[in-house]
Amino acid sequence: NEEGTEIKVVITPPFWKTLWFRLLGAIVILSLGYVLYKERFRNVRMKTELQSAHDAQMSIMPQADPKLDNYDISGICIPANEVGGDFFDYFWLNEEKTKFGVAVGDVSGKAMQAAMTAVMTSGMVYLKAGETASVSEIISRLSRPMYLKTDRKMFTALCLASFDVPKKEMTFTNAGLIEPLLKSDHSTSFIETVGLKHPLGFGQNVTYEEKTVQLVSDDVIVLLSDGVPEARNSSKELYGEKRLKGLVENMDTSQ
Repeated sequence: NEEGTEIKVVITPPFWKTLWFRLLGAIVILSLGYVLYKERFRNVRMKTELQSAHDAQMSIMPQADPKLDNYDISGICIPANEVGGDFFDYFWLNEEKTKFGVAVGDVSGKAMQAAMTAVMTSGMVYLKAGETASVSEIISRLSRPMYLKTDRKMFTALCLASFDVPKKEMTFTNAGLIEPLLKSDHSTSFIETVGLKHPLGFGQNVTYEEKTVQLVSDDVIVLLSDGVPEARNSSKELYGEKRLKGLVENMDTSQ
């Protein structure tokens, strides 16, 4: 055959070497990179926001212990997470500086929201403390704005104590927080709250009562949030109020 014979052979490359597969792979890689970028950006932003909330929460609390004649006062707040709703503060309740106020609060809810509510509550307490020296009136006056300004699922437990420095008396109002602990020479016990025990945010016009306790030298008062008795160890066991009471009872207060 002078014309010859022609044979066409077409070799198909494997699918992973085809142009469409390479284009698809490039699209997948770009999409994955974009998703990872967005996730990283979201995490960085969330971390920044949490840090800002943490800084705001810690900034409302005293950086040093107050100095009072015949009284030793100290406070600390260690959030269980990066940020939370616990806070405490000190303030004078009268111009004569004979009544020293202590506030301890615990806001329920999500970390960020709880921290911002704690900042707001601390400011409101400080503002109301300039209007009256009565701790029950301060908390009662907070009930309406806290009800109107906070989420219905959020509550703010708050204990305010007023220490009459010359009289050695403590007057306190407790709105939903763990009761104060009193350690004296003879016993250690929780001081029962009088009147309504609901936290702030429960209702618009709520009236709270106050209770006065006479103190003597070497008495110890412990005001704290629920985070201490509700703390758990690695076995998920609660610390509990009984263990807390025993700890305070065995405190060495000789110095």
